[in-house]
Amino acid sequence: MTTTDVLLLNADFSPIKVISWKQAIGMILDDKVMMVTDYADRMIRSATQEMPWPAVIALKKYVKRATRVKFNRANVMARDGYTCQYCGTRPKTASGRPDLRELTLEHVVPRSRSVARKGGRQVFLPWDKKWVPVTCWENVVAACGPCNLDKAARTPSEAGMKLRKLPHTPNPVDIVRMGFLRMTVPVEWTEYLPESGPWKDYWDGELDPS
Repeated sequence: MTTTDVLLLNADFSPIKVISWKQAIGMILDDKVMMVTDYADRMIRSATQEMPWPAVIALKKYVKRATRVKFNRANVMARDGYTCQYCGTRPKTASGRPDLRELTLEHVVPRSRSVARKGGRQVFLPWDKKWVPVTCWENVVAACGPCNLDKAARTPSEAGMKLRKLPHTPNPVDIVRMGFLRMTVPVEWTEYLPESGPWKDYWDGELDPS
């Protein structure tokens, strides 16, 4: 399917997010952005004028980017590349998109190992030597159903399983990378994206940290 979305860049040409073409046109008319590149042979027409269909636009004034991501199911999946963090399976739908129905959230240190501490139930992370809330960025990973069942209420070492990478709070590079894993990136955007890939937007519905 041909995308109608537009990649928004900061004034330093670093990617910020993807917006609708209507938002892009509004920003162009308000003189907040400049057109960087358009979709070839595509025009936006009104009763009185026409203009090239923007593909990439850039802010005229630099804005400070967000460095925090909401902790919720979809963002954990995005951080982990929609991939089981134990076996490496990356389920996809018939259209090739990540199949979120085939992935679960898995507590690396099980809830059953939690203890009551100041601030609520917490678990001890042996790799970081610290206490954290049971359900947080550092103790939750994406896992396929079979791996989740196999691990059960055990730690990875007890279950004879190994994490592909340790869970962590997303950093600015992760923020840019995360959401684009769910979409086909237009060729017009590729020059302006990091090699590791970038982000689309965020999801609502925060997880219960208790």
